[in-house]
Amino acid sequence: MVHDGIMDALEAIVTRKVVRQFARRPVELDRLRRIVDAGRHAMSARNLQPWRFVVVRDPDTLRQLGALCSTGRFIADAPAAVAVLKDAANQRWADTDCAQAVANMANAAWAMGLGTCWVGNFDAAAIAQRLAVPDGWAVFTVLPFGYPDPANPPQAKQLKPQRETIYFERFGNPRP
Repeated sequence: MVHDGIMDALEAIVTRKVVRQFARRPVELDRLRRIVDAGRHAMSARNLQPWRFVVVRDPDTLRQLGALCSTGRFIADAPAAVAVLKDAANQRWADTDCAQAVANMANAAWAMGLGTCWVGNFDAAAIAQRLAVPDGWAVFTVLPFGYPDPANPPQAKQLKPQRETIYFERFGNPRP
């Protein structure tokens, strides 16, 4: 169901696709704020909230970030990106907590008609330097955000069947 141009959470989760090609259309600042706020509302161990978010909209900075991401060169063509930083001192939970923030942001973006793709290979030190990340913080990922390119729409992902992935009461039992 869609309210005020935004789909509900479950629909966003089950319909979301990875977007690597973006329309030449800026992302409204209000939408970026809402996306990052969704990340801020992620669950975190002991409510430590071991994240910080750097919103990037400058085209030159986006090009530089794209060049520093070996599996995310498409950041250079995105109208916006969010660098997700983690508290380097929180070695036990920061990665898990930041991953939850990333999922929230990806789903929030999709609900508003925007897409993203998790970037996993990048020069963290160079990105940290470019974004003036202080000591004690590390780059967890950089997420590009934009409206999907209508000429190159995102493709549906193939999921394994439920019977192979969901069990009840014990492993291998497909029925409750």
